[in-house]
Amino acid sequence: MKGYLSIGKVSKLKNVSIKSLRYYDEIGIFKPALTDHTTGYRYYKESQLYILDAISLCLELGIPLKNMAEYCDANGKPDLRKLLGDAKTLAEQKIRSMYRSLDTLQQTMNNLENRPNLALPEGCTTKTLLSRTVLTVPFDEFTDPSRYNPLLLSLFVTAQKHGLASSYPSGLIYDFHNGKAEKYAFIHVAPLAETGEDTVPGNWGRNIEGLRTIPAGTYLCRQHDAHKIEEAASIFNLDKKALKNCTVIETDLLKEEKDKTGMLYEMQILL
Repeated sequence: MKGYLSIGKVSKLKNVSIKSLRYYDEIGIFKPALTDHTTGYRYYKESQLYILDAISLCLELGIPLKNMAEYCDANGKPDLRKLLGDAKTLAEQKIRSMYRSLDTLQQTMNNLENRPNLALPEGCTTKTLLSRTVLTVPFDEFTDPSRYNPLLLSLFVTAQKHGLASSYPSGLIYDFHNGKAEKYAFIHVAPLAETGEDTVPGNWGRNIEGLRTIPAGTYLCRQHDAHKIEEAASIFNLDKKALKNCTVIETDLLKEEKDKTGMLYEMQILL
């Protein structure tokens, strides 16, 4: 039929099965431009095909097809801006889920470790942590939310500017040099792609100010319900000289850990 594409043609052009196309019609998310009621054949306009791309995006991100109608107007035309906005939110959730999976692996590693001769300060534990890539910004008055929260927001904006996937948990880093602390706020980041000069493994982000790697290793840890990083020496029962040249990290706990322990933060120092 002139000016129309058969269902078989659409199936080949978009690599979507005829059965799926019929299903999309039934649930109202991709209806044919014309249906021959004598034969039951479905016909489509070429201008409709981009809707299949939106449906494919939904499938890839796990958006139920039954919800696809929420992204269409009365004429069945998708609102791609809303769809892509929700897609971005889902992608960020998947990144956070990845970090939770890493945390679970780390906890398993901790349980396998046998350190019977290690004397721990009261309330402290040890964890074997993987290396973490973080984006930092200098920060002095961590107790002032009016300064801390805007700094975190600036870090997320900077990460997006450089094409980095950013996620919680966020936190503080104190780098001690000769007993004096250089203070930073941080968020976790990762490259969104593995191509290009700045995303080649071992090379990505080399020109991004404030990007650093927290090394893997065994960390002495303690959880708190308030910021305690200023009290690191007494909390870890360390002589202040031990903090003369080292790094102390205070990180937000993920929601699941907060719900389980009632604590909000975890302080970490590399053994």
